[in-house]
Amino acid sequence: MRYAHDDRAPDQRPTRISAARPAEQQIGHRPGATGDITRLQRLVGNRAVVATMDGQVLQRHPGETQPEEVGEPAAGTETTAEESTGPKEGREVEPGTGTGTGTGTGGGAGARAPSRQAQVYAKLNTTTTGRWALGVIDRWSIPVDYNFAGTGSFHRAGKIFVNRSLSIDAAAIVTMHEAQHANTFKSGNAADIMTLSRAEYVRLKIADEAEAVVRQIEGSVPMVAAGASLGGSGVTQALIDLYRAAFYRKRDELEAADPTLTRAQINDRCRTFTRDNEVTTWFHNGTFTTSTGGAANVTYTQHYGRAWDAARNPPSPSPEAAGGG
Repeated sequence: MRYAHDDRAPDQRPTRISAARPAEQQIGHRPGATGDITRLQRLVGNRAVVATMDGQVLQRHPGETQPEEVGEPAAGTETTAEESTGPKEGREVEPGTGTGTGTGTGGGAGARAPSRQAQVYAKLNTTTTGRWALGVIDRWSIPVDYNFAGTGSFHRAGKIFVNRSLSIDAAAIVTMHEAQHANTFKSGNAADIMTLSRAEYVRLKIADEAEAVVRQIEGSVPMVAAGASLGGSGVTQALIDLYRAAFYRKRDELEAADPTLTRAQINDRCRTFTRDNEVTTWFHNGTFTTSTGGAANVTYTQHYGRAWDAARNPPSPSPEAAGGG
């Protein structure tokens, strides 16, 4: 079954896949903090913020994203050229999971980038992971095209492209996914297509995809609780339920095995285990296909494997181009 696209707790990444969330990226965590509003004003302008923030409810809790955001009860400018260019070192397409033209419910060809961007940024500001994504965009000055007219949504070489067909809700959730890839790339931790073996390159790219999906799940849960729709976002309620079930099974196992573990330690280990096992399998068992593959249902193993191959075996020039007769 083909699902549509590509938010989190403590640190835990194996491999260097941009798992750490530096303090400078954790914006808007203190109750009453004004940093989020200021950042939005700087990114999209004061008028846009005022227009889009009216009536929005801000999530105000300190610290990292908590398990409540994955379901545990609390105690008590159109562009297409980027997509058509061939693979180059540092310019591999990191596609969303099935978000393509024709998915989602809003936006449309007539949407204006500033207004649409402001709405998405305001939506992102309502969750901890959304604010983390805004921090990534702000810290690295990531260009985001919310009116992308090609196929799918993706990150490429420090730029994010979100399909114009997506609703504001879906676009916000997709941004969380692509912000993970952008952060990995800008941090210098992206898998090197030219030095790694094919298998290791594919493994590391899928590891970053799994982290990106977990960020989506963690960020989408509080959004849905506030009335947002998952349609077109790449995650579904069924996938969220699978994630929760695996998370809780591991939690029960850890609590029984070592009663001295703190809640934070348990949550951290549960998140890592669920990401590296349950979520990673979704990229191998057909649950996810790339949004940029269109109707071809290209798997992530195929996508990144082909990128590795193309980097080493560029197409041969035609006889005409080579001057042959």
